Amino acid sequence: MKSNLTQISLIGLSYSGKSTLGQVVADRLGWKFNDTDVMYAKKFGKSPARAIKEDGELVFRDNESIVLAEALAEDWSVIATGGGTFERSTNRRALGNTSLIVYLDIPVDILYKRYLNDQESEIRPLLETQEGVLHTLRELNRERRPHYQLADLWLSSIALEDIEQTEAMNQTATRLLDYWVQEGFRTEASEQRLTRLETEVAPSHPAALVRTADSVYPVWVGVNQIERLPDRLIQLNLTNRKLFIIADESVMEPHGTLLAGKLQAAQVSGATYLIPSGESSKSSAMIEEIYSWLATHKAERTSVIVALGGGVVCDIAGYIAATYLRGLAIIMVPTSVLGMNDASIGGKTGIDLPIGKNLVGAFKQPRAVIADINTLRTLPKRSYIEGFAEIIKHGLILDSELLEWLETYRVELTSELPASALLQQITTRSIYLKSLVVSTDPLEQGIRMILNYGHTIGHAIETVTEYQQWMHGEAISVGMTAAGRIARELGIMELNLFERQTDLLRDFGLPISAPGLNPDAIIEAMSRDKKVVDSKARFVFVTEVGQAVVHADVPDSLIRDAVQRVTR
Repeated sequence: MKSNLTQISLIGLSYSGKSTLGQVVADRLGWKFNDTDVMYAKKFGKSPARAIKEDGELVFRDNESIVLAEALAEDWSVIATGGGTFERSTNRRALGNTSLIVYLDIPVDILYKRYLNDQESEIRPLLETQEGVLHTLRELNRERRPHYQLADLWLSSIALEDIEQTEAMNQTATRLLDYWVQEGFRTEASEQRLTRLETEVAPSHPAALVRTADSVYPVWVGVNQIERLPDRLIQLNLTNRKLFIIADESVMEPHGTLLAGKLQAAQVSGATYLIPSGESSKSSAMIEEIYSWLATHKAERTSVIVALGGGVVCDIAGYIAATYLRGLAIIMVPTSVLGMNDASIGGKTGIDLPIGKNLVGAFKQPRAVIADINTLRTLPKRSYIEGFAEIIKHGLILDSELLEWLETYRVELTSELPASALLQQITTRSIYLKSLVVSTDPLEQGIRMILNYGHTIGHAIETVTEYQQWMHGEAISVGMTAAGRIARELGIMELNLFERQTDLLRDFGLPISAPGLNPDAIIEAMSRDKKVVDSKARFVFVTEVGQAVVHADVPDSLIRDAVQRVTR
């Protein structure tokens, strides 16, 4: 099948980088680049911002459609569209007729920081409202995102503060062009695709899509998702295969029997292996046992692993799927807050060694993640609470609105029966944020390092206590506190932010200290961490909400002081 598309069109909110990326892609292809905002100013003698102010938004939108039609008349071109262009169904169909449509999906806090750093642009009436630009960006994102998600390709481009934005855009351009070469020819202006683009009520989408160089997979979040696994297998084209469920023994009764019953009713064959709860199961001995079990049950390369459990099960099952028969498909069905918001997404798998956490592992992206909010209601309170350390981390490093939600609903979220809708809202947002980071940097070579906030010292705490005393989220909470103290001493974290972080961790019942532990043992364990480079531990620091940096040159005296303070 040969595509009849002759353009690449970029959509997304203001400051998502459409013009910058569009020029890079056009230069690489040798195509023409058209920015509809620039075209508008040339045609009507005024910028879009001035046109909206003087003529009103309705007139501007009509004229914007005229400009879009002119851009679409030029074959072999890359087009950067205005933020609201895609809201009109006629524009969406027009774009679909001749363009591969690419959505640049960027966290709102990053867009806001780009706005604050933009000293040259004129006032934008649609952004600069009485409620404030950040509030308006959030609302525009909520309004427009359902239609943006109709795009053929979603891409994210997030850069660390000390990495040139140009390099980030070059990496994003490479991912876009790889897709154009490998998949673009499959996209065409079919009636089915055009009807989907033209719909006024956008269909529901997964909570997130994770796209790496060699995979793309959905993350579904909601109630009763476990019951839908047979239907999801059809959607994923994984029917008529044996399923091998690797499950935490503690979740088998409340959830595993339900899953097994649904699979049996759908005539899906397979077997189940139960592992003991806890970090101690992440061992080479456990891996060998599961290898033998798979061999006994004659697992084949077409077989599918299903991970049913928390973070430990996701790590173990993922490692098995990455290595047995040189790779099996895996579906993650996380049943804990930690599993949903951390271990199930991103493809990092691994087991522990006595001298360090996750020192053996592999990257293995799942075929899908299915997060059933119902499973969180059966968790022991401590297991439920510890996972919120990862959600709080996502708010601190990426999203001020998520952090505000956690602060607003902290009492309800820590109650005995938090509302399912609230849990789904918080989980969906947290998962979406992680998916953007993972999609930008699947192999943790750049921006993904910020997800290690609190982990440098947190992993060491788990190691020195032999994975028995501290749950992962609890150790990370202490690690974030220690990292905050170091950042304070370096002068890169304001006191009010450190206190805000501390208060939120406390309010969720998470520890901010680990009294009684040996500081020397923790520092020694840090030296063996996989994040060490040139014998220097790398630390992630939050400089303001939604902005994190990575440091590999922290003075030893500051590290020792912070560790001593959290272990008193």
